[in-house]
Amino acid sequence: MQIRYKAPQGAGKVEVDDGATVSQLLDALKTGTGLADVTVKYGWPPKALEAHQYDTSLQELGLQRESLTIASAASTADSVPTTEKSRETTQKTTDPKESSSSKTQSTATAQGSMGIKDQNISVNMPETGSTLVLRIMPDDNSCMFTAVGGALRGLNSAVADKNYSAPELRRIVVSHIEANPEKYSAAILGKAPLAYCHNILQPDTWGGEIELAILSEIFAIEIDVIDVKTGTVYRIGEGNGYAQRCAVVYSNIHYDRLAEVFVEGQEEMDFDVTRWAVDGSDHIIAHAKELCRVLRDKHHYYTSTSDFVVRCDICQWIGQGQESVVRHVKETGHQSITEIKDNS
Repeated sequence: MQIRYKAPQGAGKVEVDDGATVSQLLDALKTGTGLADVTVKYGWPPKALEAHQYDTSLQELGLQRESLTIASAASTADSVPTTEKSRETTQKTTDPKESSSSKTQSTATAQGSMGIKDQNISVNMPETGSTLVLRIMPDDNSCMFTAVGGALRGLNSAVADKNYSAPELRRIVVSHIEANPEKYSAAILGKAPLAYCHNILQPDTWGGEIELAILSEIFAIEIDVIDVKTGTVYRIGEGNGYAQRCAVVYSNIHYDRLAEVFVEGQEEMDFDVTRWAVDGSDHIIAHAKELCRVLRDKHHYYTSTSDFVVRCDICQWIGQGQESVVRHVKETGHQSITEIKDNS
């Protein structure tokens, strides 16, 4: 059987026997990823394969239908985007055990949105005679909700042009968590559900993987997240039989929406096409990856959370990477951190 996975270096597949066990799968994944030791997560909410499962068959666990998430066991970082703030912020953490709605945040300017917006990033799609365009979301800590909300317009509503605002989507997520206490426990959310729900309702709290999965389930839509830096496509809700998909771009700290337009230079978003049939829209994802390559190679439209250099606007401290930023914020309470760009 063929098992798909997403690892820090990108997506891949491994071939194992139909009767393979978890232990045999781990050996194949180590070979496929080149990692000496791996942590493997599956299902939703994501849970790690544990030692007591090593002799269990993959079919017994249903892993032949899964797209696994792989991380080096030596690292706490997960390759699936879990948090976001904006191009003017850096993540608190990429550890999936941490809450995606944590408010220990700092502000590190990565890219100015107006510069990109003015350049009207787009790619032609000759298959349909249309254009795929990047719709820049505001830098307001709600960009994930706004990006997805615009794609959900009219969905699950008697009103054809129903708009879902970020505050409304936050309330929808909270209602879903409260209605499913067995599924969304403190172990999954990273903190007590009541505290998690309180945080996610705040306008300055990030949304991430948990919120994406909940919105995908509620609206019965596959949400494809394309990582600018790696080109990896994370298909939230894949395999659930959803008929439609939407697509957003992720730059490690910010989400933007992708839209199809049929009039060159169209600025009016009311005429955007933001949802496509899952069957027959592979060209959308292919061109989305093409657009992300333009963003990465031409505009450096992403922030590397491990190696960017930053300066504290308050005390002029200089540090490198998200971990040093988190330490500085915790130690000083200073929340105004700016990225120092290499203009050479």
